[in-house]
Amino acid sequence: MANAQKLVYSEPDKTEMRQTGFEIIGKYNNNYLVYKNFRSSNVISVYSPEMKLLNTYPLKFMPDRVIEATFVAYSDYALLFYQYQQKGVVRLMAVKMGPEGKNLTEPIEIDTTITGGNSDTKIYSVLASENKNQILAFRINTRNEKRFVFKTMLFDKELTLKNSSSKLGLDMGERTTFLTDFDLDNDGNMVFGKGIRANQTANISKFHLIVKHAQSDTFTFRELAFDKVTLDEVKLKLDNYNNRYLFTSFYYQNRKTNIEGIANAIFDKNSDKWVLTNTIPLDEQLREDARGENSAKNAFDDYYIHDITIRSDGAFLVNAESNYQSNRGNTSGFNRWDMMNPYMSPMDYYRYGSPYNYGSPFGYGSGPSNTRYHADNIMVLAFDKNGKMILSNIVIKTQFDDNTENAISYQMVNTGNGLQYIYNDNETRNVVLAYQTLNTEGRIIRNPTIKGITRDYKFLPRFAKQVDRRTVIIPCTFRNSLCFAKLEFQ
Repeated sequence: MANAQKLVYSEPDKTEMRQTGFEIIGKYNNNYLVYKNFRSSNVISVYSPEMKLLNTYPLKFMPDRVIEATFVAYSDYALLFYQYQQKGVVRLMAVKMGPEGKNLTEPIEIDTTITGGNSDTKIYSVLASENKNQILAFRINTRNEKRFVFKTMLFDKELTLKNSSSKLGLDMGERTTFLTDFDLDNDGNMVFGKGIRANQTANISKFHLIVKHAQSDTFTFRELAFDKVTLDEVKLKLDNYNNRYLFTSFYYQNRKTNIEGIANAIFDKNSDKWVLTNTIPLDEQLREDARGENSAKNAFDDYYIHDITIRSDGAFLVNAESNYQSNRGNTSGFNRWDMMNPYMSPMDYYRYGSPYNYGSPFGYGSGPSNTRYHADNIMVLAFDKNGKMILSNIVIKTQFDDNTENAISYQMVNTGNGLQYIYNDNETRNVVLAYQTLNTEGRIIRNPTIKGITRDYKFLPRFAKQVDRRTVIIPCTFRNSLCFAKLEFQ
């Protein structure tokens, strides 16, 4: 069954250029709020259900040059965190924003860091737990490459400080030691992983789960070991329903260089131990379906895990997309770390902040003028709560763009009656917005392309945000202007 849909656009505004940074905040009082930054201008725009611009509120309390701004959205307000540098000091500030886009409080200072120079480098990161009752602000001093020093500040949703740790040391050892993404569970525990490679292009030889508990000033370590396989990039997902931490990775058999299957590990918080470690080979039929232009032997070597979804019963779904680059028509010789979406080594995340351009896709990820970026099939793998694979399927697509990957890749939307994979597709030399549905029976349904598209609008689905059960806000461009579209599934 194909889902009906409705698509409406905001009017292009010549004052909002393609280089405008943005963050889609969410839906308030049936309107949609979007934060925008261009040069020294910081505003919140309010759009109607028909995507008509109702108001634009300048955020006069923010300085001219903001390093980063991020929002934690609640049902009736949002917390805005922003950082900026002033006279060699980076300041992290917070302010409560109302549903009309106006600030309800004056900014408060969360923390400061003396840098001794002028720089636009991000210092702080802000995490919110899934239930948004816990908020963690932290920074990492990486001047000593062999020992990183963390400062963490844990708050409740009213920004009451619950715990502060200023000198948490983490031994990094060799330069090939790396950290995974960070996350915050509903109890306020900071969770991440640390891996070690023999060299920059080698597979993982040792891996640890690391937890900084909410009221503790130390890290705890739990080693994760797999026999006779080596891991690729390790992805973390918190299962707050069942108090578990899930790590997922593709794996290689011994020293072989081709991906053989997927490995899962689940750590149970209550028993304080690993309750599952398994490896699942990917079968020959899936190899044939997934390989694209590759041979069956290296069918999965261009696939990277993009997102993981966990159900309340502990079952989970993994999406992996085929991503690669080519140079003058030939595949370039990057290793998998070079190709990790968003095509940066994980080490860079902790030196310089998130590799994403904080909401602005323009200019992000652009490579040399002769680089072509590819985003092809999506491999969908579903598992039960015990890590047994119960479903595998392929969303077939082919995408490429020159010099930038902003308009390729996808966004997954859960509409309740299925998962919708939204992406740009080529149709008679025109780029159109398409979507395929993974229904509740595990079948992939290719739907007709979305109606209401005009040729001059260019969509950026990978930066879209789901704002309610059946509604997605998608950034797009109209010639040289930034605008937004609302896609509503009926």
